[in-house]
Amino acid sequence: MQTLAPLRPVPAAEVDPTDVGQLVREDRVHARVYTDPAIFDMEMERIFERAWIFMAHESQIPNAGDFLTSRIGRHPVIVVRDGKRQVHVLYNRCPHRGAILCREAEGNVHHFACPYHGWSFRTNGDITGIPFRSAYPESFLKDENLSMAHVARVENYRGFIFASVAEQGPSLVEFIGPLKDGLDNLLDRSPTGEIDVSAGVHQYAYKGNWKMQMENGLDEYHPPFSHASTVKPDGQQVQRSYGAKGGFKVLTGSDPNQENARSHYDHGEVHGARHGQAYLTIPDATRRSELDDPEYRRLLVERHGQEKALALIESSNMSNAVFYPSVIMRVTGNMHIRVVRPVSVGLTEVLVWPIQIKGVADGINQGIVRYANVHVSVSSFVQTDDLEIFERVYEGLQAGKPDWVMLARGMGQDWDGPYPDEKVGLATWETGMRAQFRYWKEQMTEDRR
Repeated sequence: MQTLAPLRPVPAAEVDPTDVGQLVREDRVHARVYTDPAIFDMEMERIFERAWIFMAHESQIPNAGDFLTSRIGRHPVIVVRDGKRQVHVLYNRCPHRGAILCREAEGNVHHFACPYHGWSFRTNGDITGIPFRSAYPESFLKDENLSMAHVARVENYRGFIFASVAEQGPSLVEFIGPLKDGLDNLLDRSPTGEIDVSAGVHQYAYKGNWKMQMENGLDEYHPPFSHASTVKPDGQQVQRSYGAKGGFKVLTGSDPNQENARSHYDHGEVHGARHGQAYLTIPDATRRSELDDPEYRRLLVERHGQEKALALIESSNMSNAVFYPSVIMRVTGNMHIRVVRPVSVGLTEVLVWPIQIKGVADGINQGIVRYANVHVSVSSFVQTDDLEIFERVYEGLQAGKPDWVMLARGMGQDWDGPYPDEKVGLATWETGMRAQFRYWKEQMTEDRR
């Protein structure tokens, strides 16, 4: 797996935060928010350097010395478990002359060594070796800044590791708000209360802005059009992937072109809350679930009791949980973690890890991985549609007119949810996207001097 190097866009005129605020209205946003390199630069500072960014699940680094490399906006970082099994998020930079220490996407090490001048560091970031050290003054060798720098804040919620480069800010649980319930639901659906994210990763990039993927995770308006070959009544794409007709229950219903027809895709809800956090609730009956297995149900009843087990399996649980600004998690059915990494204003990297459930039959987890391959991989029947759309949108936005991208679907019709500042709408409404842009505007215009 090769990580794309961050690309600096051609410098544009400095953007006044006051002017940026004029680019977001309640029912629309200006095309510049997706295409302007100067706005992208501001996002890296004001969005990604203030938020909690998903780093890894602890099952990806189970042993001492296990590591993953990642990014927080433009900051390269290493997520590593040290010899005492403590997890650290370290800046991936040698304190000597600034070289990247580790290029590998993942692995296991006893220490990190700089390829430039050979300085070496323990897995907790402490300096452990400086070649030819006698040439340095003794006072210099006592400088605490010779060790790798730690990212300011790291929190682990039930195995999900997030980090923030901001010294101050809301706690992780406060920041993700209602999405904590989605993580709890995901883990409670395991007979052991645990998941595993070590099955491998799909990685790809598209020529488009990072927000397109984050918005798409809340968009139930597009499937009958973008994914027609899969979801229309005679669609055969996903059915063929299982080797038999009827192997996938497609969504059918109202003619999407019928005037004023309520879309069949409005069978669920979309929620938008503080800090841009948003999610879909889609009844499991409409989505393929590898967990529809009698033995799995028995184990879940054994763990939780009949009432809670049935509620976990059969209720309209949180489906897509969109942790703004960095990750989309599918917490029911086609379970996976989808990390979104901005590279430049018009280039975005996406990494997708299937989520496997501990304590269930191997066949169930194999089905989850198989489904990820046909649904969210770069060669899948569904994700390829989305990538084509992202690139079409980015290309289309280069046109000078019209100026605005519309977000008015369901506006004025959504209702209050149970969480602070939460709004709820039908699944095809743009309620969640409006919540994302409220937070975006707040962060991009806030004066913190």
